[in-house]
Parts: sequence; C-alpha cells; structure tokens
Amino acid sequence: MRDLLALLVPPDIPGDRTLVESTERAQALLASARPDLLVAIDALWRPRAFAVGEVQPPRDASGLYHSHAAPDMTRTLIDTAIDFGLPAFLEDTPLSPQTAAVLRHLWPAEDLPVLPLGVATASPSLLQEFGQAIAASGQRLGLKVVTVCVGAIARDHQAEHDQRENPAVRRFGQEVLDRLRRSCGEDLFDIEGGLWVQAHPETELGHLALLLGTTGVDAECDILGSWAGMGMFAAAVAFFRGQGIPLAAGRDWEATDHPKPL
Repeated sequence: MRDLLALLVPPDIPGDRTLVESTERAQALLASARPDLLVAIDALWRPRAFAVGEVQPPRDASGLYHSHAAPDMTRTLIDTAIDFGLPAFLEDTPLSPQTAAVLRHLWPAEDLPVLPLGVATASPSLLQEFGQAIAASGQRLGLKVVTVCVGAIARDHQAEHDQRENPAVRRFGQEVLDRLRRSCGEDLFDIEGGLWVQAHPETELGHLALLLGTTGVDAECDILGSWAGMGMFAAAVAFFRGQGIPLAAGRDWEATDHPKPL
C-alpha cells in the first residue's frame, strides 16, 4: 500500500458532482492512511511570515467545527523552523469556513489533532523549506502526519464576480496538473510568465510550494478530480511517497546548513 503524505482539496463548490466524488475518494484514502495528526494548510490565511495556529483546539469563526490541538507538534515545528532561520511564530486565527468545511467532511469524527498553518508571503524556496521542517518535526515525534491543503489552483476573482470565462485559468490549471502527474513539482514555477499573470494562481502557488516541501517534489500524485468554472480551476490531488530524492546532495535535511536571514 502506498504511503499517503498529503491531499490537495478544493474549497467547497456546492452542487458539483465531480468534486463531491473526488472528495469522497480523498476521505477514503485518508481513513486508510490512519494518520496520527493532520496539518491543515489554509490558502485563505496569508500571514506575514510562517504562522502556526495557537496551541488550543482549532475552530472556525462559526463555532461549528472543533478538533483537538497538537501542542507537541506545534512546539517542535516552531523550534525546528527557527533553528534553520525561518521566522515562525504562533498566531491565534480561526480556520476559514472553507477549510473547516473540508476538514469536517474528510474526518467527520473530529477526533484527530489538527495543526493549522497559514501560507506565508515568502518565496517558493522558503515555503518548501518550511514544509521540510513540518516533515522533520513529525519524524522527530514519531508521528504519522498527513498534510491537507485547502485551496484552488487558479482563481481570477474579477472573472468570478463577472461570471465570465478566463481561458488562461483552465490552461494554467491543466499545466499544474500535468507537472504533478509526472512527479515534477519542481517545475511548477517554470510555467510561462504570461500565462501565470493571466491565470491568477491561488496564493501564487505558495500553498503548493509549502505542501510539496512536506512531501518532496518527487511525490507520486493521483489526480482524484478537477473542476473548471467561471474564473476558477480547482482539483483534488493525493500525494504519495516518491522515490526519495535525497536533499542537499544526499545529506539529511536536518544536517544541512541553512542560511540565516540577514
């Protein structure tokens, strides 16, 4: 059985049968993986740096969703990130309604510890490094961690508002899925610049950079379903352990020299 490392799950899109079915497949994969803890990357949470949810039960603003906190993982992640020069800090921010709804559907029992993360306004390389810190923290604690990333791939808010097509959104989304199918996560940021600008990638694909840091850019990906509508392209993708390309010329990530910020 393949080792499930992460899931990319779309925001709730009411009434779309394809995404309902793909989310049900994601739910079954997650149940089979039997994780000890979920890391929830919320694409709507855009902090200034590497924000980690406060050590208390994760919740949404409505009060309808509650889960267990992950204090050991929280402390370990912040310590690990700071050790390698990443400005990580605690922030008390409720889960967005879209992330709470997805978590409620993926794990209805709400009995798993959840560690919420924002998508820092940082470069893809730093976001990937923070993702590596997430993976290293789970290994240090001996936990089976699955990362759930909630967000679209491309989103033109003006086209959504005007209810008109933006062909670049669909083209961009297909380009991203093609690279993920080929386990070429490192190529996501090589997509042609004009298309990138026209398509309006969600968080400039920062949420995917963070997710791929947790899994490795060579993760094997199964596309569970995709959706293209007025101004949005979204997909459900399962990420499994790849061939284990060694980081930093064969050295363990934790043994690698990481530059400190100036």
